[in-house]
Amino acid sequence: MTSTAIELWLLAQMLVEVLLCAIIIYYALRERGIRQEKEQERERTKALIQALDRLIVESEDLENKHQKLLALWEKIEKRGSEIESSIVGYEERSPVSPVGANKEKEEESGVKSYEKTLQLIGKGLPAGEIARRVGLPRGEVELIMNLKEQ
Repeated sequence: MTSTAIELWLLAQMLVEVLLCAIIIYYALRERGIRQEKEQERERTKALIQALDRLIVESEDLENKHQKLLALWEKIEKRGSEIESSIVGYEERSPVSPVGANKEKEEESGVKSYEKTLQLIGKGLPAGEIARRVGLPRGEVELIMNLKEQ
């Protein structure tokens, strides 16, 4: 073999070795990239699991709050019913005619209560007693007394 053939052989051998090194480096880098992608995928999976855990906790908290709101709503409904029945009972026991009754009757009873007030003032009864008997506010009876004095 001649020196040129040996040199060519060595050059070809060197090219093969460089090519093999390049292939090894390529596969090493590729494997590293695959590992990084898997690690990133694991991190994303962990983040998703944590987010789902937070959502579960928040949904349980919302469910608890919802149950509390339902209980409060039931209490409100119960109290509303109690108030309505109290109002109905008060209206039934009240000597004052209900709202929307005939206006003429209201005016007549108003005139009668003022006439009775004047009669009781004439008898010398105190304002509190007159207010109780007639069903007018004490301040209104006192006002009538003051007007009568003038």
